[in-house]
Amino acid sequence: MPLNTISSEETVLAFFREKKILTLDQLSQLLRCSAVTARRRLKQWRAFTSYNRNNRYYALPSVPVFDKKGLWHHRGASFSKHGSCKQTVVHLVQLSEKGLSNTELTGVLGENPNSLLAHFKEIPGITKERHGRDIVYFSCNERVYARQRRNRFPPEPSAAVLPSDAQAILVLVELIHHPGLSVDELVQQLRGKGHAVHTDAVLALFDRHGIKKN
Repeated sequence: MPLNTISSEETVLAFFREKKILTLDQLSQLLRCSAVTARRRLKQWRAFTSYNRNNRYYALPSVPVFDKKGLWHHRGASFSKHGSCKQTVVHLVQLSEKGLSNTELTGVLGENPNSLLAHFKEIPGITKERHGRDIVYFSCNERVYARQRRNRFPPEPSAAVLPSDAQAILVLVELIHHPGLSVDELVQQLRGKGHAVHTDAVLALFDRHGIKKN
């Protein structure tokens, strides 16, 4: 249907729903009104604005079928039930378990957030850090930030300290003489003989040599 043959608002809305997305210029032609009036109608209809493509596209509230993250993509235009791109990034980062890297956000949004957020030096609610070649966005909330950063960069387990060579010989000799002893019993017996041997060190020694012991 040619744009200039549409007149009534009901017909316009029906056409809008059928096409799913329209630009402001297209809607102005349909309504035969100025861009200011068309924008006012969009506000009345509570239409969604695309967060990409220079925010040029609009969709009626009943049209988008949002995914679990609250996003909907149609013919290259992307919409979010959370609002603008900035609001969407804040929402996604706040709810993430380990923050979101620029690469991860690109996969979710379908667009590189660097280009979408280029004019924002700071975004209230989130902070960004450079790690290697990527940027990672975290929540500004101290407690959430600590949890997200810990999940993304878990502390490396401390390396178990092996016993000295002399202690290792004592442990192995004791094990040969008393193979039925548990690790705890073995340690207690060695300590009873005046040898300062620690359970973690004995476990590390057995693990190093593939000795199975409870």
